[in-house]
Amino acid sequence: MANSIPGIGGSSSSQQVDLLETSRAAQQNVQTTPQSASDPASPTGEAASLSNLGSFIATAVKLAGTQSSIRPDKVASLKAQITAGTYQPDPDAVAARVAAALKS
Repeated sequence: MANSIPGIGGSSSSQQVDLLETSRAAQQNVQTTPQSASDPASPTGEAASLSNLGSFIATAVKLAGTQSSIRPDKVASLKAQITAGTYQPDPDAVAARVAAALKS
């Protein structure tokens, strides 16, 4: 399972680690939550699982909301190349990225 999505949000490694640790803690809680001994089909484990999943999703949403999708260093570099007239994107790479984006 990937713990980050490359190129999305420009998240720092410390925030990716926080998200990964939250996920691991939620999984450990689910694995250690005992079900009712009298009823093996008791929803107790399922409720704990859903609760932990909800907590994990809320944490992921909060972390994602604090990220900027703009990378100032990359923008500055591209602006400088455009201004200097040296920016020459690879047309094949651009076409491949556009085609991939249209497929998904």
